[in-house]
Amino acid sequence: MALSSQPDGLDEIRRDFAERIAGRTRPRDPRVIAAFATVPRERFLGPGPWLIRSADGYMRTPDANPVHIYRDILVALEPLQRINNGQPSLHAAAIANLRLKAGETVLHVGAGTGYYTAILAEVVGTSGQVHGYEIEHRLVSLARTNLAERANVTLHDEAGPLTLPQADAIYVSAGAGGPQRRWLHALNPMGRLIFPLTGDNGSGVMLLVRGTGDPQVFEARCLGPVQFIPLVGGHDDIASPHIAAAWTDGRLARVRTLFAGKPVERASCLLEGDGWWLSSHATPQATSPE
Repeated sequence: MALSSQPDGLDEIRRDFAERIAGRTRPRDPRVIAAFATVPRERFLGPGPWLIRSADGYMRTPDANPVHIYRDILVALEPLQRINNGQPSLHAAAIANLRLKAGETVLHVGAGTGYYTAILAEVVGTSGQVHGYEIEHRLVSLARTNLAERANVTLHDEAGPLTLPQADAIYVSAGAGGPQRRWLHALNPMGRLIFPLTGDNGSGVMLLVRGTGDPQVFEARCLGPVQFIPLVGGHDDIASPHIAAAWTDGRLARVRTLFAGKPVERASCLLEGDGWWLSSHATPQATSPE
C-alpha cells in the first residue's frame, strides 16, 4: 500500500523512533535499528486515523498523521479479535536476540499485515529469505500488498504447513503452549527460535531457544514476561494450564535447557509439555548469553 506523500520530517521522526525503540535493546544491533528507521509502519496499518490500544480499550488518533504511530504502542488490526500490530520495543528486543546475519533464512509465524516480517527482511538483507505465515485471510491479503516489492519475502496463507523449510531462525508472534515439533525440526543445527510461551490466559514469557547440534537438546532462556493472543493450534494440554503459575513462582526465570521427549530428571524439571520439558540445568555446550 504505497503512500503518495508523507508529512515533512517523517524520515527524521522514524529515525528517532528507531533509536528509542531498537537502540536500547540488549544486544544492540545496528541492523535492527536501521530496519526500524527504514520500514514505514503506517503502510502496514491501513488508512488513518488509527485505533491505539490502551488500558481501557482503544483510542482513536486525532487524525491520519503518521507521527501518532511512531511511539511504543499497539495499533489495532482487528480490534474485535484483539489482533494488533504489536509493541515495537518488545519485537525489537526479540529480533535483536535472534542475532540474525545477512543471508540467513527466517520463518515468521503470525505475520499479520507484514510490518515485523518487513523488519526481518531488512535485517537479513536481499541475500536472505523470510517466509511469513498468517492464518487470518484479510490480514494475508493486506500483507501480500504491503510486501509485494520485497523479493526476499514469501508469504504463506496459513499458520505454517506440517513441514516447514529449513531455517536459521524462527520468530513466532502469537502465544503457544510449547515449542511445536515442526519448529524444532525446521531449525538448522545451531538455529534460533523465539516464541511467546503463554498459558490459557495469554500470559507467559518470551522464550529464546538455540540449537546445540543435538536435535533433542536446546539452550533456552527467558527474555521476560509477555501477553499475546493465542496461536491457532498452539495449545498444549499438559503445559498450557501451568505456564502462568510457572512464571509467577519464578520457575521460568531459571530455565537453561529445553529437552525433547519426557523428563529424565524430575529434580531439574521446571515445566513439562507434550513431548518436551524445560530444565534448570545448563547444557554442556551452552555459552553464557552476551
